[in-house]
Amino acid sequence: MTARDAEDLDRGGNLDDAATTDDAVSTDDAADPAAAGNPGAGDRRELRNLARGGLVTLLGSVVSAATGFLMTVVVARLLGPAEAGVFFIVAALFMILSEVTELGADTGLVRSAARLKALGRMSDLRRVTVAALVPVLAASAVAAAALYACAPWVASLFADPAHLDQATLFLRIAAPFLAVSAARMVLLSGMRGLGDLTAHTAVSVAMPAARPLLAVAAVGLGLGSGAVVLAWSAPVALTFAAAAVLLWRMIRRAGAGGGRDPRAVREFWLFSGARGVAATIEILIVWLDVLIVGALVSNHEAGIYATASRFITTGTLVLAATRIAVAPQIAALLARREHGEAERLNTVATGWVMIASWPLYLALACFGPFVLTLFGPGFAGGATALAILAGSMLVVMAAGNVQTVLLMGGKSSWALGNKVAALAVNVALNLVLVPRLGIVGAALAWAAAELVDTVAAALQVRYGLGLRLGLRGLARPGLWALFWFGGAGVLARLVAEPTASAFAGYLAVACAGYGLVLWRGRRDLHMDLLVETVRRR
Repeated sequence: MTARDAEDLDRGGNLDDAATTDDAVSTDDAADPAAAGNPGAGDRRELRNLARGGLVTLLGSVVSAATGFLMTVVVARLLGPAEAGVFFIVAALFMILSEVTELGADTGLVRSAARLKALGRMSDLRRVTVAALVPVLAASAVAAAALYACAPWVASLFADPAHLDQATLFLRIAAPFLAVSAARMVLLSGMRGLGDLTAHTAVSVAMPAARPLLAVAAVGLGLGSGAVVLAWSAPVALTFAAAAVLLWRMIRRAGAGGGRDPRAVREFWLFSGARGVAATIEILIVWLDVLIVGALVSNHEAGIYATASRFITTGTLVLAATRIAVAPQIAALLARREHGEAERLNTVATGWVMIASWPLYLALACFGPFVLTLFGPGFAGGATALAILAGSMLVVMAAGNVQTVLLMGGKSSWALGNKVAALAVNVALNLVLVPRLGIVGAALAWAAAELVDTVAAALQVRYGLGLRLGLRGLARPGLWALFWFGGAGVLARLVAEPTASAFAGYLAVACAGYGLVLWRGRRDLHMDLLVETVRRR
C-alpha cells in the first residue's frame, strides 16, 4: 500500500485512486526482459494474454449462453407464457436478492486478488477472502430464510390470483439455494482474480449446462412445474461446493508470503461497499421491468417480455468473455501506472466485442418476428420490444468494457452514481410508459437506462481516468456491420416475410460479406492474434 492509499484510509474516504498509485511490478514483467525494454513487445504480450484468456472464457460464455437460451426455450414451451411469466419473475427476484447479498464482494475480490497477487501479499489475500465470504454467507442465509417465510406475501405482490399458489411454491423451492448463491459468485470471482480462467469457466458453465437437462428430465418423470424451478436452483449449490474446493486449493498453492497489512480488509470493503450498492442497482435495472410488467399488465405479458429480453443477455457473451479475461489485466496495468498499455488493451477488446456482437443485434432487430417463434406462437408479440432492446445494445457494445475499466481503476463510487441515475430513469419511464405501451414501454425504459449508464461510464473513463476509447478505429467494422447485417436485413424484410428460409438466406449473404471484410482487415483489428492463439492451442 502506498502513502496515498494510507491517506485515503485515514480520511475515511474510498479508494478511488488506489489502483492508479501502486508501483508494483508483476512477475510476468520480471520474467520477460524483452517486454520490459520494448513497449511494443509488452503490448503484444498483453494482447496475447487477452486472446488466450478471452478464447477460454468465450468458449465458456458460448456454452453458457447456448444452454441458458435452451433453458428459456424449455421453460417457455413446457410452461407456456403465463406460467413462464411466473417462473421468470421468481428467477428475477432470486437474482436480485443474490446480487444484493453479494455486497459487492465479487468485484472486490477480482480486483483485490489480482492486485495482492501482483504485490506478493498472499497472507493478506487469505484474510481478505475469508473476510469477503463470512458477511456474504450471513446475509444470504438471512435473505433465504426471509424469502421462504414471506413467500405468500411476496407472491401476492406480482402474481395473478390464478397463479398465486404456484408463485408461492416456486419461491419456497428456490429460497434455500439463495443461501449459497452469492457466495458462489464471490468464490468464482476469487478464481478469476488469481488468473485461473480455465477452472473459473468450467465451474461457471456447469450450472447453466445442467439446468435444461434437469428440467427436461424432471418434466419427463411427471414431476410438474415445481420440478422445473428445482432444476434451475439445485445447480447453484453444486457449483458453490466445487468453487469453494477449487479456490481453497489455489490459495494454498500460492503460499502465504508477503507482509501483513492490517488495513487490507478495510481497503477491500471500502471498495466493495460502493460496488455492492451499484451491483444491486444494476441487477434491478436488468429485472425490474419484468416485475413491473407482471404487476401492472399481466403475467402473460411478463413472460413474453422476459423471453424476448433473454435474447439481449445472450448476445452479451463476447462482452462477458472479454470482461472476465481483461479485468485482472487492466487492474494490474493500472496498478503499475501503465496507462498506455491499458488503453490499447481495452481498445482492442472493444473492437472484438463490436465485431462479434453488432451482427447479432442487427439480425435480432430485423428478424425478431421469426426468432421469437422459436419459443412458441404466443411469443411473436415481443418483436417490437426486442428491436428496441437490440438497437440500444449497439451503443452498449460500442463502449465495450468501460464499466470494467472504471471499476478496475478503483472508481466504484463513480459507477454507483451512474447506476443510481440509470435506475431513476428506468423506474420513472417504466411507471409512465408501461401502463400505456405495455412491453414496448418497458423496452424503451430499459434502453434509456442502459444508455445513461453506458455514456456516463464512457465519459468518466475518457476524461476521469484519462484513457482514450479508440472510437475512430471502431468506425470501419461498425459501418460494415451496419451495411451487411442492418442494410441487408432491412432489404430482406422488404422483399420477403420473416420466415426461416428468408432468415437463412439473409444470414448466408451477410455472414459471407462481413466475413470477407474482417479477413481483409484482420491485422488492423488484431484478429490475427486470435487466429494465432487458436492454432497454438
